[in-house]
Parts: sequence; C-alpha cells; structure tokens
Amino acid sequence: MKKKQIKSNAQSIVSVLLTGKSLRSRQIADTVLEKEGKELKIQDVASMLAKISNTKRSDLGFFIQRIKEGNSFTYKMVKEVLVLSEEKAYDLTLRIGKGRYTLEQALEDIPGLAKYVDASRIKTKSKTRSLAKKTEAVSKPVKAKPGPVPAAASQEKQQQTLEKAVAEVIKKKVAENLKGTDLNVTVTIKIEGPGE
Repeated sequence: MKKKQIKSNAQSIVSVLLTGKSLRSRQIADTVLEKEGKELKIQDVASMLAKISNTKRSDLGFFIQRIKEGNSFTYKMVKEVLVLSEEKAYDLTLRIGKGRYTLEQALEDIPGLAKYVDASRIKTKSKTRSLAKKTEAVSKPVKAKPGPVPAAASQEKQQQTLEKAVAEVIKKKVAENLKGTDLNVTVTIKIEGPGE
C-alpha cells in the first residue's frame, strides 16, 4: 500500500491557486485546512505567496497576479496556466531539481503564456548554441593562398578589403540570429606570404 505523500506548504498553496479564484492569504489558509486538514499560519502563507509570486525567485510568479486591496493582497493565477497539473505548476516555483518542469517547457506547451514573461528571461538554448557555432565557423582565421608577395601598398589594400568583407559576413550571420540588435564588428587579418 502506497503512503500518501505529504505536500509542502508551497505545493498546498499552488494547489489552491490553481482553482483560478482571487484569494487572500487567509482564504488560502482556510482552503488548505478544509481540503487537506493542514493548518497554515496566515503569515506563513503570506510569506510563501510573496516568494512564489516574485519572478526573481519563482518562474510561476510570471503567472500569478498580485493585486493590492486595502492593506492586503489578493492572488490569482492567469487563466492560461490553469491547465497545468499541480506538479508542473509547483515545479515552476523551484530553481533547481533534476527533471523538473521548466519555464521553457511551459512556454512550449502553452504558447499563450509568453505574453506574461519578460523576454529577457526566456532562454533559447538551441538559438544560443547555433549562434555560437556559426560565429565560430565564420571567425576562423583566413589564410591567403601562397603566391608572389605583392607590393606593400597593394597588400595593405588587399588586407583592408578582406577585413571589411569578413567583418560584413560575420555581422550579417550574427545579425540574423540577433534581430533588432545594433552590431559593430572589427576584424584584423594579417596576410603572410613566402619569405615573411
């Protein structure tokens, strides 16, 4: 026979918030007592709500509306997130944990959530990796083919032309991945020929 797993206070609070109702700390504490028979102090509920609704401490915070009413706050989950299971919603309150449900997975599963999330917090691993690979491939040293050594002025002009061309290629490739970003690229190339 399986032992019933005891929920943490945060799990119990998340479970109540998933009803989609606007609730105060006292109402959440009362609901937890009624549903689980677990008594939570109102100040403990308020403290936990402050933590899980803070986007710097919890990704679930992006989807919790915190509204000041008089001297207290009411908390309500946005309607799009209510389709998540209690376990997945709770995982979004965690910062670490192997196999936990992440903000990126939630945004993939429920694209409508993206409008609530600060764009700087959305991680796109595949774009970052592909950008690094493309930049690395483009920025490898370019060696001129061996041949007769041109005059110094002609060689300097060739070098400047080549530097500009390589800088434009790098700038174009990187800009494709970072749309809307101003980018200045400076490239220095040393052309070596025989006898140098």
